[in-house]
Amino acid sequence: MIIRILIGVGLLLMGTITVLLSVFGLFRFRETLDLLHVGALADTMGVFFLLTGLMVLCGLNGNTAKLLLTLIILWVTSPISSHLLGKTELMTGHNIDPDQHQGEGEQIL
Repeated sequence: MIIRILIGVGLLLMGTITVLLSVFGLFRFRETLDLLHVGALADTMGVFFLLTGLMVLCGLNGNTAKLLLTLIILWVTSPISSHLLGKTELMTGHNIDPDQHQGEGEQIL
């Protein structure tokens, strides 16, 4: 019982640290693609640690199944939204040097 609590609290602490570092990165970086990277880090690793820690603390019951379903939905939708935001950034060319990125985005620029 105490080992489960220690593992759960450790996972929650790692998730909190990851999200806090990502928030610091959101204020530090200026480029849109850098901001997408930081947001994806918080979304994947931070939320994974937080929800896994909550699942460990809850034990095996209905709440664990709901947390697992939430984690799966977040992991499926996050890459899609990040991809669409990155592609929009590349197509509009805002804050991107055209000589740095070859391909589809440069044709539109």
